[in-house]
Amino acid sequence: MKLIKQGFLYYLFGTLVTGLLLACYIAGDTVTASMDGWGWVFYLTSCLSHAAVVMLALWLIFFLPWALLKLRRTAATLIVTATSLTAMLAFVNMQVYKIYRFHLNGFILNMLTGPNAGDIFDFDTKLYMTEGLLLAVILALSVGGWRLCGRLTGAWRRRHTLTAVATLAATLAVANAIHVYGSFVVRPSVIKSARLVPYYFPLSASSLLESMGMERNVQQLPEEGGGELCYPLHPIVTDTARATRPNIVMILIDSWSRRALTAETMPHLWQLAHEEQWYQNHVSCGNGTSFSVFGIFTGLQPYYWSAFEANRTSPVLTDQLLSLGYDVRTYPSATLENPPFSRMLFQHVPNLRVETEGKTSYERDLNIKADLIADLPRLRDGGRPFFAFIFFDLLHAYSLPRELLQRFQPSWEFGDFAKLHNDMDPTPFWNLYRNSAYQTDRMVNDVIEALKREGLYDSTLVFITGDHAQEYNENHKNYWGHNSNFTKYQIGVPLIVHTPSPTSLHPSPFTLHPSPFTKKGPFTHRTTHLDFVPTLMHNYLGVTNPVDDYSNGYLLSDTTPRRWHYAGNELRYAFIVEGDTILTKEGAGYIEVTDSSLNPVDNYHINPREFDAAIKRLNRFFK
Repeated sequence: MKLIKQGFLYYLFGTLVTGLLLACYIAGDTVTASMDGWGWVFYLTSCLSHAAVVMLALWLIFFLPWALLKLRRTAATLIVTATSLTAMLAFVNMQVYKIYRFHLNGFILNMLTGPNAGDIFDFDTKLYMTEGLLLAVILALSVGGWRLCGRLTGAWRRRHTLTAVATLAATLAVANAIHVYGSFVVRPSVIKSARLVPYYFPLSASSLLESMGMERNVQQLPEEGGGELCYPLHPIVTDTARATRPNIVMILIDSWSRRALTAETMPHLWQLAHEEQWYQNHVSCGNGTSFSVFGIFTGLQPYYWSAFEANRTSPVLTDQLLSLGYDVRTYPSATLENPPFSRMLFQHVPNLRVETEGKTSYERDLNIKADLIADLPRLRDGGRPFFAFIFFDLLHAYSLPRELLQRFQPSWEFGDFAKLHNDMDPTPFWNLYRNSAYQTDRMVNDVIEALKREGLYDSTLVFITGDHAQEYNENHKNYWGHNSNFTKYQIGVPLIVHTPSPTSLHPSPFTLHPSPFTKKGPFTHRTTHLDFVPTLMHNYLGVTNPVDDYSNGYLLSDTTPRRWHYAGNELRYAFIVEGDTILTKEGAGYIEVTDSSLNPVDNYHINPREFDAAIKRLNRFFK
């Protein structure tokens, strides 16, 4: 019983030490500028409760079984070692986070064990000695803590145990309760500080609260408040004489696979691709809708999603359109409230349309098509350039009426996901997708024909692309749909661009950049969703800033290799590097290295210099 009591005291000791180390993460971070009372309560209870959960797992694995077997020396050695290493990792991770703004993971470990690690991690002797001394202090503190806990066992009573357990449970409950509330109302101090705690996943219940009828009263920030963001790097400068201000139509097709763009499946878009600019090697910045659309409108990697949300930062593209007098219209099939595109991407747009009536995605897609076409005469005669964003959802939802499923057979009538397995014939499922794609093709063509009919086509810049792709087990690894890997079957999407006629614009962009605009496709160089913002801002909206001031993308016409392309979110993401090798960082922190077909690449070592340059470019818009 004395050993169990000593072990429990040591658990509390380890929790306190680790919690204090986690609390130190906020020192010197830009998050401090956004902290308020709720934020500090959340952050401190999060550090302590997260440490308590981690240490409890260690205690249950490395101490309790051995203590029950009365193997005192083994139990003591294991728990002290585990606690020491955990505290050391927390300390080292703090250094990594301050350098790279992400927590210790497989990328860093791969670099440290690689042959050229010294190219980046070349610290002087004084720093090594300082860090070594601090780690030695942590080790000594951990060993000394075990002995101290042994001396305190005599004075420890059951009521003390109950008080300690109740306190830790209370911190866990308080931290999660505040996060449920803070994430719902987008309280910056809560959202920002949560990112500091490594591999911490507090509860959220925004969808549940909305379904219960609670109103999302989002906390407002001062206009000058950018928090930890420095976006853009310099104020946007506009040369109005250079701004050609064409009409812009962004046609986004949810879950659009490159394989679907064929003469048989999507004949109208297939023909259009051969008549206009066709980017055949275009990739999304995510394998799901939220982060892909974010990249399209911000020109930044989805890595910035939570920072944009917490700071209520508006994309420079949206603000530039409004400043130039554009009539900004949205035609969403699925709601713009969830994901929260309405406040993430269009918060300054007046009278924003956030939803569309209809029982199925097919009905809603027909409605948004009809609504946009009906609005075109008014938009043409309104005296202002317009930006129309129309987002079709049918390819994602598979909601076709039975009579429209006959073109490609055999075809499922709906996405029967329970039947999916690695050895099945994907043809019926794929034909369901093709039948949906055929109908989407007809709807998009109706929009194009309406633009021509209303005399708008020649003066309109049209982008047609997908948010992400849709996999049908092409790699034979039992992957279906999206949101599961970062191969071309989930992030590779078509891109067709129609550029305005030079005679319809004044001044003409052709006098400034002749070749990129007159040449038709196809183009085979790698382009990404991050390239839309630079192309619009630089070529059409009169922005004279360097592209690097407001985006991590390039002009679509720029053939610069998109090496170390980032796709995914803050928790699970990938870098696509040379030869389409995929370095995937999983949620637990480790990395998987595969080729473009998801076959493992053994003994891969990251080039430290390239990785360092990629991360610095990624982090450029953080202060």
